[in-house]
Amino acid sequence: IVAIFFWINIMGWKTVVIGTECKVSLSMNRMKVTIGEEYYNYSLTDIDTVIFTHNRVCITTPLISKLIENNIGIIMCDDRNDPIGIFLPFNGHSVVFRQLKKQMNWKITRKKRLWKTIVEEKIKTEIDVLNQVTSNCQTVEMLKVYHDSVYNDDQTNREGSSARLYFKELFGEEFTRESNTVVNIALNYGYKILASYISKCIAARGYLTQLGVHHIGESNPFNLTYDFIETFRAIIDLWVFNNIADQFNTSNKLEIIRIMEYKVNLGGKWIRLNDAIEDVVDSYFAFLNEEKDKVLVIDLSKGIRSIEE
Repeated sequence: IVAIFFWINIMGWKTVVIGTECKVSLSMNRMKVTIGEEYYNYSLTDIDTVIFTHNRVCITTPLISKLIENNIGIIMCDDRNDPIGIFLPFNGHSVVFRQLKKQMNWKITRKKRLWKTIVEEKIKTEIDVLNQVTSNCQTVEMLKVYHDSVYNDDQTNREGSSARLYFKELFGEEFTRESNTVVNIALNYGYKILASYISKCIAARGYLTQLGVHHIGESNPFNLTYDFIETFRAIIDLWVFNNIADQFNTSNKLEIIRIMEYKVNLGGKWIRLNDAIEDVVDSYFAFLNEEKDKVLVIDLSKGIRSIEE
């Protein structure tokens, strides 16, 4: 059934995309998908994430509860198939209160140093992407200047300055992140897929996505998610640059979801992106908890590899 797409990651788990009118319910610890007179059962132990992309899907409450209990990601899309929300468990960790106390007591100096590192690494990934797609050395040299002049907490906003220069070089002089273009729609879609996985990682480790390191928006329930996402954004940028021109259709959306199983270089080894995200997020927490003084970084200078490579 083409409307239901399976993605198998490195641990044998599946991301299931429900893209047709159907009923999805719980049946003996399995997800039951009923389409007309036919039905399909999938063991919850095999599922990593479920993405609902059709606006006429009937989902039962017991299934949603069981998915949350099993820390299975749930992503909801609007009538344009764009991700608009996720479900996260309240108690995703056995010692959630202990983790919350740690989070609330993170030192300001540590948070500022981590944000400086994140901004530096984000600019480095932007340089890596441009080195692969353009011969304009002037832009790359300017980004190197920004990279080498980031202060604690990025007080001079090198992140914003570098992003504006980077996007214009990557997608054209007239490009802005605020414009309603196919490229921006694709970028935002990919970023949301990344954000949903990062949020799941944070919740699974007993921390709150609301309490950020740098982002402090009072109405933003994902401040910490959008702190941690910055060093991964360029992976989406590179994919969009290579794959999206004048349309972003359903096939493209399924493909960008599969980017989570692409391989990236971390510590000299090629590993799946979803595993790399978990390792990097763990290193961020170890730094904030004063267990380690360095964080892991993805080396995008070598590009990204599809699952076939």
